[in-house]
This record gives sequence, C-alpha cells and structure tokens, in this order.
Amino acid sequence: MRQRYVLGVDAGQTAIKAVLHDEGLRPISVARRFSPLDTSAPRHAERSQVDLWAAAADAIGEVVSTARIEPRDIAAVAITGHGDGLHLIDAAGAAVGPAITAVDSRAFREVDELLADADRTRTVLELSGQVPTAGSPGPLLKWVANNHPEQLERAHAMLSCKDVIRLQLTGQISTDLSDASASFLDTRRAEWSSRILDAYGLGGLERLLPELQRGGDPAGSVRRGAAERTGLVEGTPVIAGVHDVQAAAIGMGALIPDRLALVAGSFSTNGVTTTRDDVDPRWQSRLSIRPDLRIAMSTSPTASPALEWLLGLLGITDAAQRDALFAEAAALDPQENVPFVLPFFYASPLGADASAILAGVRGWHSRPHILRGMLEGIALMHVWHTQALAERFEWDETVVLGGGLSNSPLYVRLVANALRAPIRVIHNEEPGAFGAAALAAVSHGIFPSIEAAQERVAGAPVVEPTADSASYWEDARASLGTLGSALDPWWTAHRTEARL
Repeated sequence: MRQRYVLGVDAGQTAIKAVLHDEGLRPISVARRFSPLDTSAPRHAERSQVDLWAAAADAIGEVVSTARIEPRDIAAVAITGHGDGLHLIDAAGAAVGPAITAVDSRAFREVDELLADADRTRTVLELSGQVPTAGSPGPLLKWVANNHPEQLERAHAMLSCKDVIRLQLTGQISTDLSDASASFLDTRRAEWSSRILDAYGLGGLERLLPELQRGGDPAGSVRRGAAERTGLVEGTPVIAGVHDVQAAAIGMGALIPDRLALVAGSFSTNGVTTTRDDVDPRWQSRLSIRPDLRIAMSTSPTASPALEWLLGLLGITDAAQRDALFAEAAALDPQENVPFVLPFFYASPLGADASAILAGVRGWHSRPHILRGMLEGIALMHVWHTQALAERFEWDETVVLGGGLSNSPLYVRLVANALRAPIRVIHNEEPGAFGAAALAAVSHGIFPSIEAAQERVAGAPVVEPTADSASYWEDARASLGTLGSALDPWWTAHRTEARL
C-alpha cells in the first residue's frame, strides 16, 4: 500500500510554516515564509490578506516540490493560525481591508468603552468566556464600524487568520469553534449569539458570522487555481483546522483533560485542557476540537518580544552572540541578586496601563545579570497566569513546556523553580503544524483519535525544581505582587502618556 502523508500549515503573526508529515506524524519536509507586519501607523499591526495567502501558498509549494513524494499521496491538509485579530471578506471571498493581527491595539478605546459598562462586560464574559483585549475581534469590528463604516457595508463575513488561507484553498467561507470562541460565540451553546453582538454595540451584524464547524471536520477540497498555485492535487481534502493554541496543545501532547501546557513564544500562553466551563476575567475559556472540550488559557505578550527587545538593546545581532550571553547568564550563581524585570514592553496581564519595569539595577550588574533578570521576569509571567488558573482548575503534576525559549536549559530551569513544579520540554519544533497534521490524519482515518495521535509526541526528561531555590523564588513571587501594587498609582497617573 502506498505511503500516505498529511500536511499541516501554521500561520503565525509574521511567519508561516508548512510541514509535511508521514503516516507516523514524523516531519519529512518543512518550509517557512515570512509575512511581515505593517506597523507604520501607531498601534496598528496588519498585513494584506493577499500577502498572507501568498506566503502560505509559497510555503506549501516548497514543501510539495521538495519532499520527493507524489503530491497525490498527500491524503489531507489542515491549517492552524493565530487567533483573534480581524479578517473581513466580501461575498466573492476578496479582502475588505487588511488582515489585522492579534497584537494590534488600535481598538483600545473600544475596549475601554465596553469595560466601563459592568453589565455589558459581564454579558460578554459569561457568554463568550472572556473579557476582550484590543486585539480581539469584537473591539476591532467595533473600531471598523466607528472608523470605516464603508468596509462593513461591503463585508460579507469575518474570518480568522487560518480561515483566509483555507478560503483560498477551497473557496469555502467558514470558521471553527475554537476561533469563533474569540468573538461572538456562546461557548456553552456552541452557537453564535446576538446577545454578545448587542453587548459590543454591534447588533444587526449577524450576517457577518460564518458557518461554524468542528476543527476536525472536512471543509472542502483544493480547487483548481489553488492546486496550480501550490502544487497540491485538485480535490485533496482540506480539514477545518483550529486556533493555534489548540493545535500547539495537540503538538505538545496536552489536549487531554487536566493537563497544563506552557508556551514561551510570541505570547506567554498558559492553558489547561478541561471539560469545565468556568469563566474568569483573568483568562479565556475557548472551545476546542469539540464543544465539550476546552482550553482555559491565560496569556500575555510577555515572552519572546520582551527578550528580543533586550537583545536588540544590548546589540546582540547573531546566534553566536546570543548563545554566548545565555551561557554567561547560566554560569551565574543561581542565588545571585539580579535586576527584577516586569516584562510589560508591549502589553500586560495587570492592565493596559502597566508598562515594563527594570528594578534593583546596580552599577556592578553586567549584561548576563540583565539577561537572567529578564528571563526570570518572563518565567514569573507563567507564575502569574497559572496562579489565576489554579483557583479553578487542577492539573497533572508534570507541566509541559514549549516555544522558542524552551530550547534554553537555563530558561527551563528557571520555570521549574519559579512554578515549583516538574517541567517536561516537548521535542516538537513545530507543534502547531503537528497539531494541524494530526487533525488531518484523524479525519482521514490514519489515526483512530486525536488522543492516539498525541501518543506520537516525545518529551525530554523531566526537570525538577531545586530545593535550595525555594526561598529565592518565594521572594520573587512576592515582589511581583508588591511591585505591581506599588506602581499601579504611577501607571494610572501616566495613563494618557502611555496610550498616545
């Protein structure tokens, strides 16, 4: 019997990866394309939908052309992508306005206006499972209504990032439950809600809400033009796909109830898989591949963006310099005092007014001290987010960790010590693409279930917290609370300056 393959595509904020997997979900070919964001306007982070599709198509095309397989042996394709943001299309599937990403913050006034009304905020939280951020679809759609009403008149549907790519592949306009959970979905009923639209002041726009599907459902097939553009065979099945947090959970072997997964990447993402529907303003409760399964996730952009800011400031321009600085930071005495960092360079879980802080900096501190302080600050964000989740949920003792920072043994050790929990790093360079491919494999019958597919995920040996670090991290966790409380009046007083 001929070998079958599945293709997983992961569309991030700036990079798009296509990974071809064999029947055992082993990656055999990888291609990446960058689709840079336009941030030239204050608070804007967008790109054209044409560029988004071009980057995805080029990545798929490279994988298909270099994999040394027959394209007809690709059994199915599935796509995941960053959540939130806003992608409006017309009835023909053409873009209406730019592809707005989740790190865009132009809609901060719309968020403030909603949060000022306790009743409307409560409705959004209780029905949709979250309080929105400026990068959420609801505030962004409200911003479009306030600033570009002509776009709403032209718009036929609102989609998420992955849906735009799937639309170009298949011609089908739809979204899945996990991405729909970011906006106007009643997550307890798993259906669109006019009450949530009304709470946002967007009543009457039900016409923009696309067809809903489960993440593993068939969602059309590759059409002729897309086949010619990508090298895929016309008629290849395409699966609905899921939000990238859900896909990454599969790729980390964590889409199993009562398992906690941490990702230190573009966002600090901290999610526990659950069948409970509890809600809290400090985290988001989003449906997963089926209505009875959720990930309760608490997130903030306080991981890699903060680290990259520091490395740029220190003049670290290549991998060799980066590795050398990490080695110097790792060589410091674990109990040595380093600067305390609140890594709120782009946003904060403590509120929109909170900005980044470097505290306790001394004249004898060197670049390694500053780096370790930054890494400790990023690790403390996992603490903040998981403490909020722990008030409602329990999880397995061992926590799984992924994302770019998990490649650093120093960072892994810091996270284990900060959380006082054993940490297992997952050996999966592209967990999102793996998760998408796993959905395709299950849909095509290669694996009997998503649970069986997750058994293919491998992890490193567990890293235990060290006993002698307990008091150090107890002080650090206390400092996170006291410093945040002490600075809150200053942040509030400087609110206007911070938001210009």
